[in-house]
Amino acid sequence: MDELGFEGTPVGYAPQPIATRSVAPHPVAAQAIGPAADPHAGVPSPTTTAPPARPVPAVRDLHDVTDTDALAVRMAQQVQRAHAAVVEAHRAISAWQLRRLGSPAPHGAPPQTPAEAASPPAVLAPAVPRQAPQRPAPPPKAKVPGAADYGRALNTLKAEWSAKMTGNARSAEPESAARTAAFTPPTTDWARLGGPAVAVRAAERRLRETGALTSGHVEVAWHELPPSGPVPLSHSCHPGGTGAPARCEVRDGDGRTLLTVSAGTAGSNVGERPGVPRYPREFKPPARTSVDRLTAGDLDALARGDVAAVLGSAFGQQHVAPGLRPEPWPERLLEEVSSISPRGGHWRQGLLTATTLPAGDGDDWPFTLEAVSEVLRVYLFHRGVHLCLPGAHAVPVPGGTARVELLGPLDGPLGLRVEISESGWIPRPFVTADAEVTSAEGETVARLRDVGVALYGRPECEPLLHVGDAGIRLTSAGSPAYSTELHMAHASEGDVAQLVAASGQLGTELCPVRPRLPRGDFLMIDRGVEVRQGTAADMTGAYGVTEYDMPPDPWYCRENGTRSVPALALMEISLQPAGLLSALTLGVALQHPDVPYVCRNLNGKGTLLRDADPRGTTVTQRLTVLSVTDLPGATLHRYRFELSTGGLPFYEGEALHGYFTQEVLDLQQGMDSGRRVPPWLDRQGTPPAGLRRVDARGDARLGTGRLALLEDLVLVPGGGDHRAGYVLCTKPVRADDWYFHHHFFRDPVMPGSAGVQMLFQQVQAFAVHTGLTGGLPDPELGLVTGEQLSWNYGAQILPEHQQVRGEVHIRKVTRKRDRLLIRADGSVWRDDLRIYHVRNIVLGSRPAGRKGGA
Repeated sequence: MDELGFEGTPVGYAPQPIATRSVAPHPVAAQAIGPAADPHAGVPSPTTTAPPARPVPAVRDLHDVTDTDALAVRMAQQVQRAHAAVVEAHRAISAWQLRRLGSPAPHGAPPQTPAEAASPPAVLAPAVPRQAPQRPAPPPKAKVPGAADYGRALNTLKAEWSAKMTGNARSAEPESAARTAAFTPPTTDWARLGGPAVAVRAAERRLRETGALTSGHVEVAWHELPPSGPVPLSHSCHPGGTGAPARCEVRDGDGRTLLTVSAGTAGSNVGERPGVPRYPREFKPPARTSVDRLTAGDLDALARGDVAAVLGSAFGQQHVAPGLRPEPWPERLLEEVSSISPRGGHWRQGLLTATTLPAGDGDDWPFTLEAVSEVLRVYLFHRGVHLCLPGAHAVPVPGGTARVELLGPLDGPLGLRVEISESGWIPRPFVTADAEVTSAEGETVARLRDVGVALYGRPECEPLLHVGDAGIRLTSAGSPAYSTELHMAHASEGDVAQLVAASGQLGTELCPVRPRLPRGDFLMIDRGVEVRQGTAADMTGAYGVTEYDMPPDPWYCRENGTRSVPALALMEISLQPAGLLSALTLGVALQHPDVPYVCRNLNGKGTLLRDADPRGTTVTQRLTVLSVTDLPGATLHRYRFELSTGGLPFYEGEALHGYFTQEVLDLQQGMDSGRRVPPWLDRQGTPPAGLRRVDARGDARLGTGRLALLEDLVLVPGGGDHRAGYVLCTKPVRADDWYFHHHFFRDPVMPGSAGVQMLFQQVQAFAVHTGLTGGLPDPELGLVTGEQLSWNYGAQILPEHQQVRGEVHIRKVTRKRDRLLIRADGSVWRDDLRIYHVRNIVLGSRPAGRKGGA
C-alpha cells in the first residue's frame, strides 16, 4: 500500500482548497460540535505494506484450553479477516483514483471491468439537474468491508475480553465508528445549486448510501457559512445507535464543520408551535413596495439582479459598481410566489404562499428545504435588506437547525405555505420560518420547522460592517449614506467594538454596556446622512444629519388613543440621534472603556412648529452640539435638534444628555434633592370634594398595547395646585414591561418619554371623564402647534423598582365653540421619590378636516 496516502488519496495528489475565512456562529443560537471520531483509530496505516498473516494454531477442542485462550484465538481470527478486507478495499480505491489521474493501477490490484473503471466506490455522485424528468437511483453496489467493519469487530472483541477479565457477563455495545471520505463536487453544481444545496446534498447522498435514511425526519444544523465557491469537501458519517440518530458532518478544506445532517430524529419537530409574543416585533424594511405576488418571469429577473424592475426604483442598486450588486441566484425552483403578506402568519411576521414543481424522486427532502429557502430569499429582497450590503447573497443562518418531516410523496406540483417566525438584523439580516408543503390534492406531504436564511455581503466576515463601501445605501435625496440600517441595528444590540472601529476610531476591547440606541420597534433612526466635526476645541458646532423612515401606520400611532403622532415618538425621533452622534463622533464610547458607561437624557424642551403628518415620509433629523462639559466620571452634551419632512421643519428644541459611570449615575437624587415629597393628593388631610376613582385599563380612548400606560386613576375636577383639576395615576413596575426589553440593551430602564406620555394620557383622561370633550365634532385631542413642552429628569426607573405614580395639575381649560385647549403641569414618582417634572403639557382638539397629524 505504498502508493496510498491518508484516506486513500494517492501520494503527490492533493487538491488545493480555496482559502476561506472563518465566521463566528450566531451569538445566541451557536452550538458546540465535538470532533468526529477518528475512523482510522486502531487501523494499520495504509502507507505501509501489510505483513503476512501469522498461522493460527489449530484448536481441536476448546475444552483443552482456558476460556481466555479461546477468546484470544477468536480475536486473532476475526482481526485478520477484517484486516484483509481493509487491504483489498484500499487497493480498489487506489486503483480507481490512479485511473482517474491517468496512472497505471498499482501492482497486485484486481482487474477492473469497464463499468467499475467508470464508477468511483462509495463517493458522492454529482446531483442530477432539475430539468431531468426523473432522478435515477444510484446503481446497487456490493458491500465492501472497510474501516467501520474492522472497528466494529475489534470493539466487539475488546468488550467481550473486558467482560471476561472483569467477571461482567454483559456484552458491551459496540461504539459507532465514523466513515470519512473527501470529494470535490463539480464546479457546475456550485453555480447551479448554490453552496448550501451542494453541502446538504453531499450529506444526504452519503447517508442514503449508508442506509441511514430510514425515517421521514431529518435535521440540518449549520455551524458555519458555506464556502463562497467550489472547494474540496469531506464528509464523516456516524451510523448512530440506540437513542442516537445517524448523522453526517460536512467539512471544508480547512477542517471546519459546515453542517450536520441527522436522520431518524423522530419526534424532534412534533408539538405545538410557540405562542405569539405579546407585542410581535414589526420589522421595518429599508424599502417598501406594493408588489405582493411574483410570476416566474419576476423571479428570473430577481435572480439576475433586476430587483428595481420587479419591486420598484427604491430597490435598485444601479448606482454601485457591478461587483457590489446582488449576486446571481442559483437555479429557480419556484414556479410563482402567489402572495406576500408582511404582517400575516401565525406570528404576524410575514406569510408567503408559492408553488413549485419537483423534478426528482418522491422523497427528495433536500428539494423541499431548498424551495422554502428560496421563498425566504425572495422575502428578504422584498423587504429591501439587500440595500445595506455589497454583493448581497443568501446563506443559511449560522447556528440554526432546520427540521424536515416527510409525510407523503413529493410528486407533481407542490404548494408552499411559509410563515415567518422571526426576523432581525444581527449579525446580518435574517428570517426564520415554518412551512407546510401540500400536494395538488391539498394533502400535507411535508412540514418544515425553523428554516433560516440570512443575507450576507462580500466578504462575509467584514469586520467593519462594510463601512468602506461608501454609497451602498442611498439617502432619501439620493446621496451616499455614511451608515445604514445595519449599522443602527449594531448600535442598538450588536458588537460595540466593531461599530466603534467602523466609525474610524481606535479601540477593540470595550465593556459591552456602552451608550446604545434603543432596540427593535423602539429604534427610530435609520441612516447617517452627514456628520461634521466642530471647529472649537471642545467640539461645539459639530453636527450630524440622520434619517428615519416613519412607517405609514406605525405602532405608536395605532396604539395612541388619538391615532396621531404622540409626544413619545417626537421625543425619541429627536433625541436618539444625539446618543449616536456623541458616542461615535464625539468619542464618548471610548471613555471609561472597562466599566459600564451609560447615556441618560437629563432635560429638554420641544415645540411643534406646524401641524404636519410625517407618517409614510422620511423624517430628517439634524443635531448641532451647543456645549460639551467634562466631569469626573461623566460628560454632558447639550444639543439643538430639528425634525423636518419634505424639506420643511415641523419640530425643534434643545436637550441635555449625560454620559455616566455607574458610580456617578447612582448619585442622582430626584427632583427634590433626595427629600421625599408626596403627591398633592397624599398631602390632603381629608379626601377632596368631587374625588372620583377610574379604572383606565382597557380604555382604548387613552391608549392600547404598549401605550396603555394608565391603570388606577383618581380625578379631582376642582383640585390641584391651580384648583382647575387634578389627576393621579398609580401602577406597579413589572419586570416584563415592554420598554425594559427595548431600552436599552444590557441597560434596561424606563424611557423618560414613556413617563411624559403617561402624563399626556392623564390630561386626555381628565377631558374624557369630566365631559370636556362632549359636543366636539372630533373628541380626539392632540399636540398643539406653537406650544413648548419642557422636561427634567432626576433619576431612573429600573425593573427592580416597585411603583410608578404620575400626577397632573390642570392649569387652564379653554373652550371656544368647537375648539378645546387644556394646559397642565405634571410629575412622576418612582416609589416615594419624585424623579420627573414636566411643564406645559398642552392638548387641543383638531380643526375640522385635520386628522392624524403630530
